[in-house]
Amino acid sequence: MGYFYFSSQILNRMNHSAVAAAAYRSGEPLYSERDGLTKHFGKRKVVPESFILTPKNAPEWVMNRERLWNEVEKIEKQKNAQLAREIRLALPNALNNDDQKELILQFCKENFSNKGMVADIAIHRDKENNPHAHVMLTVRPFNENGSWGNKRQKVNKEVNGVMKKVSIHLTNWNEKETLIKWRENYAERINEKLNERGIEDQVSHESYKNQGLDRLPGIRLDRTAFQYENRVKEQAIRNNVPYEPVTYYGKINEEIKQINSELNKINELKKQQVVSLSEFKNEKSLTEQIDAIRNSRKLNDTERKALSVVAQRAKSYVDYLVAKQVKDEIENGNWNKKINSDKLKIISEKNLLNKAYKVYQDDPKQVLKYGFSPSKFMDQMKEKVSQIKALEQKNMEDVTKLNMFLTKADQVLAIQSELTQKEFSVLYQSSNTYSADEMYHAVQYFKETNKILREDEVPDYAVSKYKEHEINTPSLAEQTRNISKSIFILDRAIRRQMKERLTALKEQNSDLVYEASRRIEQFRLQKDRHEKDLAGNVQLLRMNLQNKYYDSLDLITDVEVLLRLQDHQDKGMSSGSVERDLHEIHQEFTKEMNDKPMDNSFTPNQQVEHQYSQSVASGLFQALEQAQRANENKKHEKDPTEKKQRRRYRGQELDH
Repeated sequence: MGYFYFSSQILNRMNHSAVAAAAYRSGEPLYSERDGLTKHFGKRKVVPESFILTPKNAPEWVMNRERLWNEVEKIEKQKNAQLAREIRLALPNALNNDDQKELILQFCKENFSNKGMVADIAIHRDKENNPHAHVMLTVRPFNENGSWGNKRQKVNKEVNGVMKKVSIHLTNWNEKETLIKWRENYAERINEKLNERGIEDQVSHESYKNQGLDRLPGIRLDRTAFQYENRVKEQAIRNNVPYEPVTYYGKINEEIKQINSELNKINELKKQQVVSLSEFKNEKSLTEQIDAIRNSRKLNDTERKALSVVAQRAKSYVDYLVAKQVKDEIENGNWNKKINSDKLKIISEKNLLNKAYKVYQDDPKQVLKYGFSPSKFMDQMKEKVSQIKALEQKNMEDVTKLNMFLTKADQVLAIQSELTQKEFSVLYQSSNTYSADEMYHAVQYFKETNKILREDEVPDYAVSKYKEHEINTPSLAEQTRNISKSIFILDRAIRRQMKERLTALKEQNSDLVYEASRRIEQFRLQKDRHEKDLAGNVQLLRMNLQNKYYDSLDLITDVEVLLRLQDHQDKGMSSGSVERDLHEIHQEFTKEMNDKPMDNSFTPNQQVEHQYSQSVASGLFQALEQAQRANENKKHEKDPTEKKQRRRYRGQELDH
C-alpha cells in the first residue's frame, strides 16, 4: 500500500497573514497592504511550481496572487475571521513531475475551483523523496457579478423545541463530510493515475482500522523533530552504531514499528491456524480493547440527541467527567439561580397583592401604601394578576426547559458511567468496588501514560485529580458568617426601601410605591430563608463550642460573637473560659476598629463592611457583659460564706 497524506487547516486573521502564507508557499515576494511590508522568505534551491485556478464568477484580478490575498484580507475584517483554507497533499513518488502536476491540477479543478473557490497551488520538491503540494483556498464565494458573496446567512430554525435566528453557512466547504469526500476523491485520482501508468501500487484515504488492516499508524513528526531524527540517524550510520530515536514521538514511532512487525508475524501465523476468540482477544492491545468499547456502543435516537445537546453545551468531546460537569452546571449554575430568583420575585409580588387585597377589604384607603388607588383598585389588581400569570408561565417554561436539559445530562452521564466501567474492567479484573470517579481517573491515567496504576493507588490518585479541579468549599464558620452578613445587608435594604416608599408616598408616585413594596416583600422572603439556614449552622456551632468551655454559652445570641469564639478556638488560643476569651477578642477587635477609622473615601461595599463591624463590636460588648454577670451570679450561688453573710444581714442566725 502506497503512502497517502492529505491534511487541512484554517488560516485565521488572528494568527496568520494570507499574503505572507501565499508568499512562502509560492516563493514570490508579495506586498501586504495590511502592515505595509513585503513578504519574502528568500530564494529556494528548487523553485516551487505555482498555479491559480479560478471559478467561473471570479473577477480577472484573482489571477494576480498579490492582489488576490490582499483583497481577501480587506473583506475578512473580523478579528478571528477565516482568511483561507490550506490543503497539504503528498504527491506519489512513483509518478514523474508532469504526472504529479497533472494529478494535482485535475483534482483541484474538480473539487475546488469548479465548486466556487479560488485555488492557489504551489508544488514543492525541495526534498527529492517528499514531493508535496500546498493549496490555499478562498473561503468566501463570489456573486454572479464577480463581487464577494456572503459566507453565512441568518435563518429561522428550531433549536431544542424553540424557534430561533441562527447563522448557517451558505456553502458546504466547512463540513466534515466534505473534507472526507475530498480525501476520498484525491485517493481515487492517485489510483487512476497509477493505473494509467501501469503501476500496481495503490493508496487509501481510510485508516488502517477501516481498511481492516491489523496495523498501528505512525505519528507524523513536525519539521524540527524530523530533521533532528535524520541527523541522529546519519550520525549513527557514520559511527556504525545502532540508531536509537531521541525525540518523544520518534521513540513512539520506533515502538509502533516493532509492534507492527509483531502483528505481521501474528498475521502470518493466523493464516496457518485458526485461533480461539479468547486467544484473539488477548492478542489485541489494551488500547484497542478500550477503543472498541466506545466504537461498539450503539446509541438510540434519544441517546444521540442527548449526547448532542450535552456536547453543544460543553463545546467539547464528552466523556464521564465532562458529562458530570455539565449536569452540575445545569443543577447549580447561573441558569438555575436566575429561575429561582424569578420565582422568588413572583412569590413576593403575589404576597404583596394578597396583603393589598386584605387591606382593601378592611379599609380601602390603606391600599395607597402598596401603590394602588382606592377608586381603581380592582382594575389595577386585575392588571397585576395578569402580569404575574405571564411571569409564572415564562418561569414554568424555563423550569421545563431546564428539567429537559437535566434529563438529557442524566442520560449522558449514565452512558458515560457505563462506558467508563467497561473500560475499567479491561484494565482491572477486580472484585473491589470503586466509584465512577475513581474508575474514570484510573482509565484516563492509562490513556495519557499508557501505564496502569496499581489497584491500591486508584483511590488516592482519584483524590489528587479531584483536588486539582476542586472549588474550595467554605467552612461552617465561613458559611455562617456569609449568611449573617447577608441578613445584615437585607435588613439595611428593607429599611432603605421603606424610606423610598415613604418618599414615594409623599410624592404620590404610585409606581415607585408599588416597586418599593414589592422589594420589601422580596427582601423579607430572602431574609426568612437565610435565617432558617442560619439557625441550623448556629446549632452546630454551639455544640462544637460547648465541648470546649466550662461556662455556659446559652446567654450569647449574637452569631458573630459565636464565630469569633470559633476563630479563637481554631487558632489554638481558647482558654476554656467564655468570659476570658470574649475579653481578649473584644480588645483585639476594638484595636482593629481603631486602626481602620471610617472616612469619606470608603466605597459603598466598604461602608457596609464598616457598619457590619460596628454591629459586631456592639454584640461583643453585650456578650462580654452578659458573660460577666452570669459568672458573678454563679460565683455567689456557690459561695457559702456570702450566703451566711446575707442571712445575717437579714437578721437571721448563723448555722452552728
